[in-house]
Amino acid sequence: MKNIIPAFYKLSAAFTLLFMNTIAYAQIDIDIDLGNKQEWYENPKVWIGVAVFLVVLALIARGGKKVS
Repeated sequence: MKNIIPAFYKLSAAFTLLFMNTIAYAQIDIDIDLGNKQEWYENPKVWIGVAVFLVVLALIARGGKKVS
């Protein structure tokens, strides 16, 4: 019975090492380049448009309250 416990620890350590190795291998960066296509969030025109929209939205929200 005493020999089963160390064997269990060795087996669980081996499975843990195998599992951690699999996780580490899955972290490899795979870059799939489909040409020189630019993503929408990389376009500066989109960010300028979002900034203008937020400024207009803030002005509308601020101007809606009139206290007399």
